[in-house]
Amino acid sequence: MKILKILCMHSISFLYFYKSHRKINMDHKNNERVENVDLILKSTWLAVSKMYSELAQDHDATAVQALTLLKIDPKEGTRSTNLGPKMAIEPTSLTRIIKLLEDNGYIYKEKTTNDKREVIIKLTDKGLINRNLSKEVVVNFNKKVVERISPEKMAIFKEVMQDILKITNELNNKK
Repeated sequence: MKILKILCMHSISFLYFYKSHRKINMDHKNNERVENVDLILKSTWLAVSKMYSELAQDHDATAVQALTLLKIDPKEGTRSTNLGPKMAIEPTSLTRIIKLLEDNGYIYKEKTTNDKREVIIKLTDKGLINRNLSKEVVVNFNKKVVERISPEKMAIFKEVMQDILKITNELNNKK
């Protein structure tokens, strides 16, 4: 569901694709339409990702580091085992990101009282400042999207994205 929310918030051009292609006769070039969906999803996400990466670089960080800071609860911290699923990142990649954030003073690790093997990732003051900056960037982008796209189009977009996610999950589960 997290991936769906990210795609829903960040895939503006998909709406233009949907609007321009919804009148196409379903019998005509159906295979081409499938390819276009894939292309639009990829190109839109690449554009959004590039935007976030460039903004993060302005602050000597990466978009993945900024996303990680956003996924850490600012008051309670977040268990390290819960962070990977929240971000859809493999544990080995997450370990490198956490180490980098810790080395750069954005986070620190705290062992839980119940299970000494379990670690809670908490934000430092520097991490909290950068988390708030990252949140501001995401909120501003979402505001711009909402300002330019009508609620009706957003509702259609979300519905279509949910359908695409459902189809993708069905295809992934066949493996």
